[in-house]
Amino acid sequence: MDDRFENQKLQETTVTEIRDENENTTGTKPADGAEKTEEPNRSSRQPGSGKAKKKRLTKLGRGILRIVLAVSIAVAGWSGFQLYKGIKDYRDSEQSYQNLARETEGETEEELVTEQGERYSYARANFEALAEINPDVAGWLSLEGTVINYPIVQGTDNEYYLHHLFTKEYNNTGCIFMDMDNAKDFSDQNTVLYAHHMRNGSMFAELEGYRNQEYYDAHRQLVLQTPSGNYLVEPFAGLLSDGYTDYIQIDFQDSDSFLAYVSQMRSQSTFQSDVTVTAEDRILTMSTCRYDVENGRYAVFAKLTRMD
Repeated sequence: MDDRFENQKLQETTVTEIRDENENTTGTKPADGAEKTEEPNRSSRQPGSGKAKKKRLTKLGRGILRIVLAVSIAVAGWSGFQLYKGIKDYRDSEQSYQNLARETEGETEEELVTEQGERYSYARANFEALAEINPDVAGWLSLEGTVINYPIVQGTDNEYYLHHLFTKEYNNTGCIFMDMDNAKDFSDQNTVLYAHHMRNGSMFAELEGYRNQEYYDAHRQLVLQTPSGNYLVEPFAGLLSDGYTDYIQIDFQDSDSFLAYVSQMRSQSTFQSDVTVTAEDRILTMSTCRYDVENGRYAVFAKLTRMD
């Protein structure tokens, strides 16, 4: 190849490389004598800009992600523990009350006969055996064909048995307990019982069935056993409350105030009943929670009739 051609090509290449390196990005040439201003080296970044900034944000993001992940794991773990504990409480409670019924029921079944000739069979509770397990025992309540077949206790306050079984083991299922201000022998004109409305259907959850007339028609009587005698329990009213209305009343000034109370409960009842309540009668209030409103309550009011 001709040496002159090679030299010319080398010169053109050298000129092109110099022009690209010093190219005026505005498209105009600098004025004669003007000092050229070099473009900053793009690879020389100041701290806090470009890749360095991106790197710091990435570290921050990873840190936040770790925190969020740790919190999520903790919440999931706590929720799982609570779920496990709830299921365990249900299981332990059910087993405890089944064992209690088996150990303290009499050997033979007894029968209640109403004035209308209706017959209700029940296993007689052994109150001596129950008192040895827990001297707070006050009675035994049962509703035929349902899970309600539990002992009744009375504590020194209205809190302890919300979270303790009859055996006094800590358990959120609790126990059916009598108001601390009541006479333990059911001699007050109104005896009040409380129990949880458990989501697995145990304790007083069954009472919410009385919100429907059909349920009442099929469950018109319960049986209450006490150390001193047995009672037929006949519901006559069911009250829905928001939890802020005070429907608990144990003592009454006179017969008129008692009958007015009974009439008020009837007027707001979720079912209609033909049970007659007189001024000489005693009644039983069974109160539990409801979940369709915040802090809701549902109470069933029933007449007590001594059967022996």
